[in-house]
Amino acid sequence: MCKKLPPKEHDTTFKFLFSDKDEILLLVKDILCYTWADRIEEDSIELVKTNYVTHEFSQVEADVVATVKKEMQQKILKYMISIWADEIRKDVQILPAIIPIVVYNGIGERWSVSTNLIEAFDIFKDDVFRYRVVDIIELDVKELLETKEDVLLPVVFYLEQVREDRSELIRRLLEVEENLKNLSKKNVDRFLEWSYRIIRPRLSEEQKSEYDTVARRLSEVGVNAMGEFISNVARLLDEAKIKDFMAGKLEGKLEATIEIAKRLIQKGFSDEEVAELTELQIEKVKELRKSMLN
Repeated sequence: MCKKLPPKEHDTTFKFLFSDKDEILLLVKDILCYTWADRIEEDSIELVKTNYVTHEFSQVEADVVATVKKEMQQKILKYMISIWADEIRKDVQILPAIIPIVVYNGIGERWSVSTNLIEAFDIFKDDVFRYRVVDIIELDVKELLETKEDVLLPVVFYLEQVREDRSELIRRLLEVEENLKNLSKKNVDRFLEWSYRIIRPRLSEEQKSEYDTVARRLSEVGVNAMGEFISNVARLLDEAKIKDFMAGKLEGKLEATIEIAKRLIQKGFSDEEVAELTELQIEKVKELRKSMLN
């Protein structure tokens, strides 16, 4: 008896069957009974002529069918990834859902491999294809900070929690100084990278050059210069906060003056009178009058 199967015998047979949309609908609706199947219309089915069977499995011999079955979870995952990779190359915004279906016609042996693809990941199976959220704002990192080991994550998380509050950021920078002094050269450089991206943009342009000087010294000297770096950065942040506060007060005063000028214009005062009463430039008054007319 010939022990070899015709090349791609079953592969060709089932591809022939499922090249028909009616056959596909029958499979998912009446045989597999998927809950979503009734919402699928025949016109919405798109047949894609492609092949993800690798060269190694292009002609499967009867005596290796059992081996192929044991590897089915990994094979299906590879097929799915290949399909998604094609979609990504097409620049799709939302990846399509892939519902794996294995059509098996083994005569002498029933299917015994788990249909749960996640089990292919062994000890990680409970965490694959689901993500967990580390909400930094809600995280209590104080206990981690108390270890004062050569780790950067607790320090960065602690500072990230208050990145938009300069007063609190200054306080926490001073608080974690001892933690920062325990960092290795590698982690000092990583901390400087974080600081460059988060702290430096919160400084004025003239302050940035001073920041660059103390940051460069920390990079060159190492943790022995950490205290100097922290005290200088805290001072720069405090100065920037004060400057922003004063600028905000001036801006608020200007807005109030402009509102007064508008009321005077509405009451019929001339441009010269409005400029004299509000101490605005005559050109600014004329711009206001023009904008009000428009």
